[in-house]
Amino acid sequence: MMKIYSILNSVLIFLLLTEFFAPQVSALMVRKSIEELTSQADSILIGKVKKIESRWNEEKTLIYTYVTVSVKQHTKNLSGVGEVQEIIVKVPGGEVGDIGLKVSDSPQFREGEEVFLFLRMEKLPLFSVVGLFQGKYTIEEDRVKNRILGLEVPLDSFISQIKGILQKAKRSQ
Repeated sequence: MMKIYSILNSVLIFLLLTEFFAPQVSALMVRKSIEELTSQADSILIGKVKKIESRWNEEKTLIYTYVTVSVKQHTKNLSGVGEVQEIIVKVPGGEVGDIGLKVSDSPQFREGEEVFLFLRMEKLPLFSVVGLFQGKYTIEEDRVKNRILGLEVPLDSFISQIKGILQKAKRSQ
């Protein structure tokens, strides 16, 4: 009986020690300011999500979700391209058949959702969201909201702030 108690005690001590001294693995995303999102974006726009489709990459190693957005208003246009009426946003993660890939910092979209996006161009009409979830806001009742960041501000104030940042950047060039 004493031998079993000794073995159980040793196992318990081992488990406790490995738990306390095991390396902690986690990802950390640095929060981007509105100024950083604005300067890093090739395009900033308001649009409505028309279609969402997930599919494998060519190598069949990753799943991406492709979000088709109908553009309503441009706050920052692509230089040399002009105003685009429809874009596709490529987001890491999604579900294809019975297989799913979840990427924790990826923005989530819903069909019919009105969105405010900070975008980086990959290849027209394909874009990615600057700062992942940080560069995607939902518009509801004339307010922009990012629930993950806990931000909610009037849409017109948000647009004015971004236009001010763009004007300041233009003057300093």
